[in-house]
Amino acid sequence: MVEIGERVEIILERDLLEDVKGFSMVQDFTDTGELVVSLPVYGGKPILLQRQAIIKVFFYKEEGCYSFDGQVIERFKRENAELVSISQTSSIRRIQRREFYRLKIVLPVKFIVLDDESEEEAPIIEGCCTDISGSGLRLNTDHKLDIGDMIECNFQLDNENDIKIIGKVVRFGIADKLTYKYDLGISFPKISEGVRDTIIKFIFEKQRELRKKGFI
Repeated sequence: MVEIGERVEIILERDLLEDVKGFSMVQDFTDTGELVVSLPVYGGKPILLQRQAIIKVFFYKEEGCYSFDGQVIERFKRENAELVSISQTSSIRRIQRREFYRLKIVLPVKFIVLDDESEEEAPIIEGCCTDISGSGLRLNTDHKLDIGDMIECNFQLDNENDIKIIGKVVRFGIADKLTYKYDLGISFPKISEGVRDTIIKFIFEKQRELRKKGFI
């Protein structure tokens, strides 16, 4: 489905830091079926993809947006152009990009750590959401969690919508603000369509408010 000359978006997933995205163009295909793209760029700066790096590739057709997982095989030069070969590691899937748009917003969050082995009632921990999308949120807290930990989050989007949702820690880092110690990436692996739609509707409404005020 991807064609030579087509523009693609590449997201580099990093365990301990925020993901990095860049834009590139399909240049060629290898004899073994690997995708060859120009070195992705974001904000005028190249994204230096290392060998074996795990990435996601997004591309667009008239009928929608598509994505697949990939792994960087090699970085090389051809006629002074920086190129990257990518092996496709998943099937191509059609997605709703609106699920991934992140709104920067501060929301108080209360959560518990889910532990099947513990018979004690889990304590309620406080934190703060700093951005949210239909697929996850960014959580600041003083409670140290490990990648892969499951939590149950409770937060309020507005005066009408109280959200209770299961989250999975997919990224861990140190917060860059003094309010909390840790900065966590949380995905929603078991979100219902109803809850996702509620979150996305809230995000779009906030976008409209910010646009009217001239902030975006």
